[in-house]
Amino acid sequence: MSSDNAQIGDEVTPVFGLTKGELWPIVEEAAGEEIASFEIDANNSQAVVRGAGKQVQAPTFAYVTKDGRPGQVTVFVKRSPHGPDGPSEKTQYHFLQAHQAPIPRLYGVVVDSEGKDILFIEHVDKSQEALSHRSMERRREFFGLMARFHAITPSPEYRAWLEQASWALPQELLKIEGLIERTWKCARKGELGRSMKEFCSSRDSGMRQLQSLAKHVTDRCLSMPQGLIHTDILSTENVGRRHSGELVVLDVEWVRLGPRCYDAGKWLGRPAQRWPAGIAQAQLTQHFLDEYARWGGTSPSLDEFLDDLRVMGLAENLRDLNWYWDNGFRMVDPADEERRSNLYDSMYGSLTMLLAQYRMRGTRCSALERW
Repeated sequence: MSSDNAQIGDEVTPVFGLTKGELWPIVEEAAGEEIASFEIDANNSQAVVRGAGKQVQAPTFAYVTKDGRPGQVTVFVKRSPHGPDGPSEKTQYHFLQAHQAPIPRLYGVVVDSEGKDILFIEHVDKSQEALSHRSMERRREFFGLMARFHAITPSPEYRAWLEQASWALPQELLKIEGLIERTWKCARKGELGRSMKEFCSSRDSGMRQLQSLAKHVTDRCLSMPQGLIHTDILSTENVGRRHSGELVVLDVEWVRLGPRCYDAGKWLGRPAQRWPAGIAQAQLTQHFLDEYARWGGTSPSLDEFLDDLRVMGLAENLRDLNWYWDNGFRMVDPADEERRSNLYDSMYGSLTMLLAQYRMRGTRCSALERW
């Protein structure tokens, strides 16, 4: 920004209270060239609080280039809930962009007075129409995106940074056995709702069985080849479509190291009874492996991979216990009673399924339980 615009640069905007001067290089990066001026659509820049305390906006910047051409660009703006000691999404973007990862462009970052990052990211389409998975073609596209992300081989520098951040997934799984015992004790006291109390009180061996399952799953995950994982790729969340039509991965602050292709286990590793009718699991899994190999991954055999996927699917169900405790059981406001009740019901369903999987060990229905 030239000195002629210094006074304009001090003008405070509705974008998280930042000044025009702070936004100027962001708008130029998004526009792809130097600009002479810009204005903000104030009706499209109000902060919205979304999951995990994130505050987001989507302002539209109307600009004029140095040679007088008008243009406009909408930017996704996210204020991180984390301070300097929390997970750094800007650092993740730095590494992932260097690895040509399928993610939106990061236009720039401004650090606010609290030391929290405000990220300015390429705006993508997250409409239901853009992300629908009703057709097999769209399903294949989604798993192809996931395979491409998993095929990234972290550089030594990136791997060292991830390991230093202590975000390796197996460390989280090592806590599960203790959480199972805590869950059983609280449930029997009636602190987790009626269904959970009846479930845990009538199953004396259930806690031991689930702890055995957790140990087996953790040991298997620790023995698997490790790779880059997102941990939260969902069909309609944390995925978006660029204006070019390309599908990309969003919300990368929790990218970490873990069992190779772990995110695929949430989908392809589901038990047969939870698999969508009319969808061929083996066909989609083979497509995933083909795409994984195409982007540079070292693919295992289909049978070996299916076995690993079942383990990773169970690992994700076990990790849900962390989510229940970290999010639901801290709610004390009476207004949250319905949400707590729904949470207890979800936990009941998860534990029921996990025990059923434990009891299927050694059968042809589940090659995973070979201990």
